[in-house]
Amino acid sequence: MNRSKKASIGLLFPLIFAGQYAVGQEIVNRENIYAAPKTDTVVVDKVVGIVGNKIILESAIEAQYLQAKVRNQSAGKCKIYEDMLYQKLLVTQAQIDSLEVSEKEVDAEIQNRLQGFIDQLGGLEKVEEYFNKPLAEIKEDLRDVTEDQLLSQRERNQITSDIKVSPSEVNNFYKKLPKDSLPLIDLTLEMQQIVIYPEISKKDIDEVKQRLLKIKNEVLNEGALFETKAILYSEDPGSSPKGGELGMMSRSELVPEFATAAFALKKDSISDVVKSDFGYHIIQLIDRKGERINVRHILMKPKFTFEAKTKAKQKIDTIYNGLVDKKYTFDDAAKLFSEDSKTSKNGGLVVNPYSGNAKFTVDEIYPVNYYAIKNLEAGQFSKPFETYDDKGNTVYKILYVKSKVLPHQATIETDYQDIQDMALNEKYKKAYDKWIAEKSKSTYIKIDKSYKTCPFEYDGWLHTEIKK
Repeated sequence: MNRSKKASIGLLFPLIFAGQYAVGQEIVNRENIYAAPKTDTVVVDKVVGIVGNKIILESAIEAQYLQAKVRNQSAGKCKIYEDMLYQKLLVTQAQIDSLEVSEKEVDAEIQNRLQGFIDQLGGLEKVEEYFNKPLAEIKEDLRDVTEDQLLSQRERNQITSDIKVSPSEVNNFYKKLPKDSLPLIDLTLEMQQIVIYPEISKKDIDEVKQRLLKIKNEVLNEGALFETKAILYSEDPGSSPKGGELGMMSRSELVPEFATAAFALKKDSISDVVKSDFGYHIIQLIDRKGERINVRHILMKPKFTFEAKTKAKQKIDTIYNGLVDKKYTFDDAAKLFSEDSKTSKNGGLVVNPYSGNAKFTVDEIYPVNYYAIKNLEAGQFSKPFETYDDKGNTVYKILYVKSKVLPHQATIETDYQDIQDMALNEKYKKAYDKWIAEKSKSTYIKIDKSYKTCPFEYDGWLHTEIKK
C-alpha cells in the first residue's frame, strides 16, 4: 500500500491550520432528511469538524456510512456527523481524565467488527469488494476510529456509572409512555445445535502436509516465489490474490497456533506446516515492527471424501431419528454427540456474537440456518442439513428452537427488561445532555458550514461553537 496516498489523521492534521484539504473520492448517497446538504465539492478527505485537538474527516463519515449499510442500519450522514462530534468530545475528555485502551482491546474489537461484516456480506472477498480495499487497509482504517470508540465508551461509562433505575421508576415510566411510543419487539429466537463434521483421514492430511512442504522446498532451494505459489495454490480467498500477504497484524489478531509460529520466524524464513481451525499453513515472515508483523501464508484444507460426507450424514440422521423417537432430549443429545466444542457442553446453546446472549433476530442468523427453522415453533427441531461453520468448514447440523417470540408491541409484563432499558436510557440521555452542555463550553469546536443545517438532536453544538 502506498501510504503517501492514504488519508489518515496523522497525515492530515498539519493541513487543517493551513486551510488545505486532501483530495479523495466523490461523496455519494446523500438522499434523506438526515443526509448532509449537497455541495459542489467532490472531495472526501476534507476536514469538516474539529473538537479539541481531534478532527473529523469527510472520508471517516463516508466509511461509517458504508459500515452502517453493511449492518442494515439506516444512519444518514448528519446523524453520523453528530455522533462523531459527541465521540470526539468524549475522547478529548477521556484523554484529560487519563483513560486508556490497550492495543489488544483494539485488535479484538476490530476482529469482531470484521467478522460481523464477513457474516453480513457472505465472505471476506465480498467485504473487500464492498469497501473497495484489501483487508489490511480496511483494518488500518478501522484502527483509529475503533480506538476512539473504545475510549469514548470508557468516558460514557464514567458519566453514567452511578445512574440506576428502580422498579417503581420503571413502572412510572411505562405508565407515562404514550401507547404509540412503545417499541415494536422484533421476532427473536434462541437456538441449540448438534453439529457433526465429516471425518478427514490421516492419508488426506498427510497429502496436504507433503504438498506444503514441497512448496517450501521449491521456494527455499529451487528459486520459486512464495507469493506466486500462494496465488496458485492457497485456499484463503482473502489473501491468495495478494500473494498470501495478510498485512501488519498483532498477535491477538491471529489464531493462536498461527501467531505462535509466525512470531517465531526471522525475516524471509518459512515455517514448518502449521495446523489451525482453518486448515494447514506454511508462513513466510515479510516484516516485523515491534509486536506487529506482516506475513504471507499458503492455506490448504484436506478434502472430505464422498465416503466421509456420507458417514457424517448417516451419523446425524441416526441422532435425528433418536430425537424423533424420544430416546434422549436435545440437551442430552448435544452433550453426547455434538462435535462443536463451543456449544456441546451447554446442551448446544448458541451464543449471539453480536450481543453476547442467546437471543437472535432474523438478520443475525446465517440464511441457511434460518431457512431450516423459519417454520418451526418453540420446542421443535429441524431436519439435518448441510451448512458451514464460522471457519468455512462443511458441517451437518440439527437446530432446535428453544424459544421464539413473535413481533409484538412491548408490554411491561412480557418485556420488562426492554422497558427498564428505555427508562434507564432516558436517565442516561439527560446526563449526557448535561455533560455535553458543560464540556462543550470549554472545548474548541468547529463545525464545517456544509453541516450547519443538519437537524442535530442536541442543538447546543452550534450555540456553543467557538468562532475562530
